[in-house]
Amino acid sequence: MKNFYTALMTYFNAETAGVHNDFYNDINGQLYHGEAIKGAEYPYCVYLHVVDTQIDTFKNKMDNIIIQFSIFSKQSSPVEVYDAMSHLKSLFDDCVLSISGGTLVSFYRITDGLQKEEATTTSGEQIITTSGEQGIWHFHCDYNAIFERT
Repeated sequence: MKNFYTALMTYFNAETAGVHNDFYNDINGQLYHGEAIKGAEYPYCVYLHVVDTQIDTFKNKMDNIIIQFSIFSKQSSPVEVYDAMSHLKSLFDDCVLSISGGTLVSFYRITDGLQKEEATTTSGEQIITTSGEQGIWHFHCDYNAIFERT
């Protein structure tokens, strides 16, 4: 698993001619594993390891991994999160990762959704609009990765 997540972060952080990808720029390079750091500025993204099951039961060499990306934005309109989610999909849909100790067989999106949520800042302040609407846009997107160990 460590090699898979190292490859994922290497792919995310890669530069082409000294320029990062659009998704990296949308979230200011803030992609966190598990949870965001205290005081992280919006927008940012967190990825979670949802589940890992073996699919090659006779050889125990293939893993079926579900990973979830969650983008958070506190803008009053969803435009910022729409841009980030579009660029996340462009970056990761059917991506090819170079993984030490194995081969990524496939990486495809299985579900996604967008909602507004109430949230609390690190200082304890709730982020709620004056109309009572919840204050944080949250886009979540699940990918299925099939990884064959060598």
